[in-house]
Amino acid sequence: MMPHSFESILENLPQGIVLLDPASRVTAFNSRTLAILGLPDGAIGKGMNIDGLPGTADCRAAACRQSTTGRPHTSQFALSDGRMVSMTCAPSKEGGWILSYEDISTLIRVEDSLTEQHHRFDAALSNMPHGLCMFDSTKKLILCNPAYARMYNLPDLLTQPGTPLVDILAYRGREGNGPADTATYFDVVFEATARGAVASQNIVLVDGRVIKITHNPMQNGGYVATHEDVTKTVRLTEELRRHHDQLETTVQSRTAEVERQARELERMLAQERNINELQRQFVAMASHEFRTPLAIIDAAAQRLLRKRGAVEPEFLSDKVDQIRASVNRIVDLMESILSAGRLDTGKIDISYDACALRSLIRSCCERQSTIAKTHSFVLDIDGLPEFIDADPRTLAQVFTNLLSNAVKYAPGTSEIRVTAWEETGNVKVSISDDGVGIDPEDVPRLFQRYFRAGTSTGIAGTGIGLNLVKQIVELHHGAIEVRSARGCGSTFTVTLPIKRTGNASENSDAA
Repeated sequence: MMPHSFESILENLPQGIVLLDPASRVTAFNSRTLAILGLPDGAIGKGMNIDGLPGTADCRAAACRQSTTGRPHTSQFALSDGRMVSMTCAPSKEGGWILSYEDISTLIRVEDSLTEQHHRFDAALSNMPHGLCMFDSTKKLILCNPAYARMYNLPDLLTQPGTPLVDILAYRGREGNGPADTATYFDVVFEATARGAVASQNIVLVDGRVIKITHNPMQNGGYVATHEDVTKTVRLTEELRRHHDQLETTVQSRTAEVERQARELERMLAQERNINELQRQFVAMASHEFRTPLAIIDAAAQRLLRKRGAVEPEFLSDKVDQIRASVNRIVDLMESILSAGRLDTGKIDISYDACALRSLIRSCCERQSTIAKTHSFVLDIDGLPEFIDADPRTLAQVFTNLLSNAVKYAPGTSEIRVTAWEETGNVKVSISDDGVGIDPEDVPRLFQRYFRAGTSTGIAGTGIGLNLVKQIVELHHGAIEVRSARGCGSTFTVTLPIKRTGNASENSDAA
């Protein structure tokens, strides 16, 4: 009788166990044996012979063969229900046998499944269009698929497990399909390692191909990488990008051109509306400007006609001066209008010559003195050089206009100051009056054609003189500025280069 503890241990074993004496009779067994073999209760009992049990014949044959070795023997057999059982016969010290039964149906199915999966994996690797390789932590090849070998024309020797990566790269270098930039070839490895996740990069080969390498690190320090030839994709992408950039540039250019044309059209329409309005204003002002001196001439002529023979010299001189002043005013108006027209059409002629500026300014002042006897001109122009390179004819228009304005817009004062000096290669001529002045908001627009300041109300003028002055000065590569305040008079300062600039021609038509 076996101890109770032994029976408990035997009963709780996961395998089916049968103990036999030297005569092959059952001395002990557990219920697991009946379950594994699919036998009913009572099919096995103590003292019974096991010749009728499944697998017994194999066990006896093994016992005959290995009785001298004392080593266990394992065999497999199928039950009627299709299950597979593994039986191990092991000799005991007492000369008997220990039979161990184990249902291996599930294990066999798993093994079959693994075998099938292995075959599928091999088939998948072999038929992958991309190259695949696996390396261990020492960068030795674990496996690679045929596409990887074909991609780099590797011989069978270099596709065997254990091949160092350095040998593969050396061979590729000799074959001319290695990486063009070896310094950045392993950047993807470092990136994937740092991220602990998949990383990809495009590698340009010496032969011109572009290979996308996707690196996937493994926990043991090795990695799996796929190599995909993306040369055509990259080329197409680059071509599409170039076409896209060209199209975008074209669209932007066309859009900008349309916008520019729209703005230009709007500007031209606005300019046309403005010109029409300015021309209307100019016609009204010019009519008034011409009417005034003509009325003076007519009145003087009528008075002379009434006097007829009884004309005193003083009376005659006074009326002649009025007629001459009015004629000069008409001439100045005509000259301003004609000059403005020539500027508009680019026909104004700047003829450089040795211009005696001091003499020219004095002549302009003397001419104004004969016209405007109510004003005197105080000159401080000895600081000017003897000559400058300029067009005397157009500069006479500039200073005549500025002097005339100084007289016209200073009706309540009598002194006009003209100061001139030389400064760093330029001459500056300043004309000052103590007249009505100009509002600050009108100063920026003062040189626009047809513009008249708010303080000029009631004073005759066309609004083209200062615009003409500014354009003539700028044609000489000079500048004009104004300082003024309402009720405090105005100072206009003209700056002109002493020597003609290098890009100015001897005779230049300019607008």
